[in-house]
Amino acid sequence: MFGTYFYNKNIRNIVILFGTVFNDISIRRTDAANVVKEEIKVPIAYGPAEKFLVRLREETDISKGKVGLTLPRMSFEFTAINYDSTRKLTTTKQFKAVHATDSAKLKRVYTPVPYNFDFTLSVMVRNSDDGTQILEQILPYFTPAYQVTMNEMSTVGIKRDIPIVFTGLSTEDTYEGDFITRRALIHTLSFTVHAFMYGPVDDIGIIKEVDVYKYDQTNQADLPAAQRVKASTTDIKPNPTTADADDDYGYTTTYTE
Repeated sequence: MFGTYFYNKNIRNIVILFGTVFNDISIRRTDAANVVKEEIKVPIAYGPAEKFLVRLREETDISKGKVGLTLPRMSFEFTAINYDSTRKLTTTKQFKAVHATDSAKLKRVYTPVPYNFDFTLSVMVRNSDDGTQILEQILPYFTPAYQVTMNEMSTVGIKRDIPIVFTGLSTEDTYEGDFITRRALIHTLSFTVHAFMYGPVDDIGIIKEVDVYKYDQTNQADLPAAQRVKASTTDIKPNPTTADADDDYGYTTTYTE
């Protein structure tokens, strides 16, 4: 229980998953004849929008190593986590996989716990056309959910389709009308990721032999189990006994009265 160290990187992987969804967006700028003059890949980084707005207002001074922030740019931030009781699964169910270095053992983890992770994605641009280009490359995919396959627990080979649900959009224009302030038009998109968190992974042995003891309950029903005489014994084991889970093997059943 508490006090036993484990780290599955569930939260870290969810943050990476969210950022990866939006890391290949670009915009194009054209002339009056609709000829593409420039194509810009929009960079994305983790952090609050306020952090990048501060850098946007800084003056560029190459001699001091200070370079002002250029737009367009995107940033995202993990803002909240909440338990989701509507997706609760059977607590005692287990996921198992063959141990990576010891084929005589299995790795085991119990059913994960469902949580909703809230994210905000900030789209920062200098002009409205850049912003609409970016939004139109994002919003059509969310209806309102967009499914992404995630390698949740590589140690036990669990993959799952994770829904990223779009929940809202707001727009803010930080331009105040003077000739010095650099304009930043900000679109803030809200999302909820329906993901799971796992507990510790245990190592367990593989059951390769089963013994079944049968007793005559009619004559020995009143005796303690230790004093009863077995009526028969059934022993079942793989053939050969060195077989692994992926091998072609059968079973040897030995019945003794």
